[in-house]
Order: sequence, then structure tokens, then C-alpha cells
Amino acid sequence: MAVLLLGSVLFRFIELPEHVWNLEPLGSPLTIHVTGTWLLVTLMVGLVCTGANFILHGHPHLGEYLGRPIYIAWILPGVVAGLSAYVLAGASTWPVWVGMLLAAGIGISLVVSAEYSAISPDAPGYPMARLVLNMLAYLLAFVLFTIIYHTRTRSLVTATLTTLSAALLALDLLSVADVPIGRMFPFAGAVGIIVGESTWAVNYWQISAWIGGLSLLLVFYVTINLAHQHLLERLKLSTLVEFVIVAAIVLVIILLKAP
Repeated sequence: MAVLLLGSVLFRFIELPEHVWNLEPLGSPLTIHVTGTWLLVTLMVGLVCTGANFILHGHPHLGEYLGRPIYIAWILPGVVAGLSAYVLAGASTWPVWVGMLLAAGIGISLVVSAEYSAISPDAPGYPMARLVLNMLAYLLAFVLFTIIYHTRTRSLVTATLTTLSAALLALDLLSVADVPIGRMFPFAGAVGIIVGESTWAVNYWQISAWIGGLSLLLVFYVTINLAHQHLLERLKLSTLVEFVIVAAIVLVIILLKAP
């Protein structure tokens, strides 16, 4: 954490040059700006994943539970680190930046600690740790979808980013099912593609960023839970009705709030 936070402090004083890439995918122009913010995001994600891997490999019962690969436990800490770097780069005043830096350090530490507690299903703290991590995954999905939608860039960019984000978070959520990891990848990919395709449709809807993020979260919630129930072989008509009711309620709220 010391190295991680020190890197954030250095990037506060060092301004890196911006690189601009002009592309023409699908026959239309697309400009990509690569700034120091994205370098900081990449650096923080890499450091957190490396540190989390080192800490988790120190768990005394790691070898007894090989169903969930250790690299999946990097996902949530890495996403929290990336979002923290992105938000830190946008902090305008020093008090806000210092407060957010401390919050980022505490938050990342807690997420890594929860991942450590969730390694062994037999551990006393496993149920609470897993519940917190699942709730965090949905919260991160909402934040990522909202930020991506807020950019209002081309669907080629936003849909690709939401596809990758949804697939990664889906892999983390589906990994708690007691099935071989090879079965999870196609379902996580399918969830990502569905959310990405939904982004193309939502982009044509003139709504606020948080309504757009909530709409994509609804798609993510329904698809990830259907996939999870299928993997557990517990997908029944009553389960489908439950998801339809929840989706309908949230959809009504979205339509009432949308212009």
C-alpha cells in the first residue's frame, strides 16, 4: 500500500504528455486520447494485483481449494484500484485529493482482506466476506457503467468497455459456484456480450448517466443470476418469475425517472 499510494502522490506532481491516436474503425473517425491518468490507472491496477497475489498465496489453506483460481481474486481489488486512480486524477483541491487518497488506501486494503477471508469456505468469516464482495461487485458494475455511459462517446468504445467490465465482474460472481472454471468463462463472456449489446441500445436513449448505468446494471443483474442458477442446476420457473418481477419493478422506476 505504501508503494501504491506513493505512486499516486508522484503522479500528482508529474504531468505526462498526452498522446492522441486518430483511427477510422468501421469507416468513421475515432480519436483516442491517452493521458497520464490512464498510465496511473494501469500502474495502480498492476501493483494491486501483484500485491494481492502475494498476500493471497500466503493463505495457509490455499492449496486445499483449487476450484477458484487465485487470479479471479485479483478482479475486485484491481477494479477498485483503477477506479480510485481515475477519481484521484479528477480531484480539484488538495483536501479532497488527500481524503480520497486515504479512502482509496483503506478501501483497497479492506477488499484484499475480504478476498483473503473468502479463500476458505470453511472459515468462520467466509459468509460475510463473500456477501460483502458480491455486493461490492454489483456496486462496481453500477459505477463503471455510469462512468462509461457518461462519456457519451461512440458505441464502439462504450460497448466494448462495458463488455469487458461486465465479463470480468461476472467471472468473479460466477466463480463462487462449485463448477469447473472452464464452464464459467463462456457464461461470463455471454453476460459481457449481452451487457455490451444493451449499451448500443441505451446510447440512443437521451437519459442521465445514472439512469443509463442503472439500466445496464439491471441487464447485468438478470443475466448474471440466470447464469448462476443454471450453473448450480437450480434454474426453475419460480426463479424466472422472481427475476422477471424484480426486473419489472426496477424498469418501472427507471421509466418514471427518465425524461
